[in-house]
Amino acid sequence: MSIHAAKWLDILLDLRRKPVGIKFLLTEADYAQSLAKAPQNGMPYCTAVKWAGQGRSYKMDAAHCSCFAASRALGMADVTEDAVSGSRHAKLGVYENLGVSRAVARDMIYCAHKCAGVEIMPLEQYTTSKPDIVILVTTPYNAMRITQAYAYHHGQMKEIKMAGMCAICQECTSYPHERNMPNISMLCSGTRCVAQWSRDELGIGIPHHYLELVINGLRQTVNPMEFNQDKERIAQRLAEAGQTDTMEIVLSQNYYTGAYGTPEQIARRNRKA
Repeated sequence: MSIHAAKWLDILLDLRRKPVGIKFLLTEADYAQSLAKAPQNGMPYCTAVKWAGQGRSYKMDAAHCSCFAASRALGMADVTEDAVSGSRHAKLGVYENLGVSRAVARDMIYCAHKCAGVEIMPLEQYTTSKPDIVILVTTPYNAMRITQAYAYHHGQMKEIKMAGMCAICQECTSYPHERNMPNISMLCSGTRCVAQWSRDELGIGIPHHYLELVINGLRQTVNPMEFNQDKERIAQRLAEAGQTDTMEIVLSQNYYTGAYGTPEQIARRNRKA
């Protein structure tokens, strides 16, 4: 399923980076059995996600994670009092006062489990197991398409949570995992610094078991939602993958075709039709 899903995401979305799978390694035995390598000199979790989007694979425990906020969010380290109280970010001037900082801290959703570590690999490399979360760091246009695909089956995404803080670890990983729903993140200053994302990228975290319906939603909404140039790109990718017969691409047909104009202009068009 993961290889199949990665191929279809590549066909349907104009991706710069590979989708990344995150698997929680709950026990020391799980961690030892993972064939991925731990970063020798440590690495921030979000940087490992960035490199996985370029084809690398890692496993990471608290000893190899060079961002304590990520270790805390993922369940590899205990939540400290200064994080619970909001005092740390209040002192740093991230929020106006302790009350606001405490409110943000209270709404942070960390993994309730304790885990030995996490596995961070390109989605396509999960051939014998399934990841728990899939992360895409991509453009706003692709985020729109994923939102439309989700809405096709489930309706609106009603509980998006973001503060531009702990973006990859909390907004894209622990929150989707704990709440069992996709989430969108504008990323945070920390991850934009250490992982060097482009300014036009944002993050999406999706529980893996949603992925099949998201892909189906993408397929079902190509004709009503996509522009001609994107339909042509998708048709080309279908041909390259030998999947041309699996979808019918209809150009110049969208849900908004003929919808724009003053009442008089629309009436005139309707009379001509």
